[in-house]
Amino acid sequence: MPDGRDPKVVADGWKFFYFWRANTSFAQAYADLTECYRFLPVSNAEVGLPAFVPWTSVTGVRIHEPNYLAGSLVSDIIGAMVAGPLDRRMKQSRMRRCMEPRGYQRFPAPEKVWVTIIDNYSHGSIAVQAKLASREKPDAEPVPVTR
Repeated sequence: MPDGRDPKVVADGWKFFYFWRANTSFAQAYADLTECYRFLPVSNAEVGLPAFVPWTSVTGVRIHEPNYLAGSLVSDIIGAMVAGPLDRRMKQSRMRRCMEPRGYQRFPAPEKVWVTIIDNYSHGSIAVQAKLASREKPDAEPVPVTR
């Protein structure tokens, strides 16, 4: 189980966390997490805005291959440096916006534990997160919502 009492872990709680809700069964937490995973952004994907779609057109998400000729080498390097944290923040904000209105609280977790829990947002990580969300109350303080 994650130890969220270490001061460094608490300070990074806005970045590395897991969800918990009182009186929640594993099945309910699993269902909530599964539904929220549907709204996670897909890396390198273009989501079309509502627009006119011809009858023969295929709707959905298209995966774009990176075009390395479009920018300079320096811009590609800088983009690669910030891509990981930006992707993490986008996914975390979607999960927060989906789970917090359902009454879940965030609790801090050490970064290494968080990486194991999230498992790059794989479908297998839903069961691990549901187990944490439905267990007894953590002995740490929840992450403040205002941050």
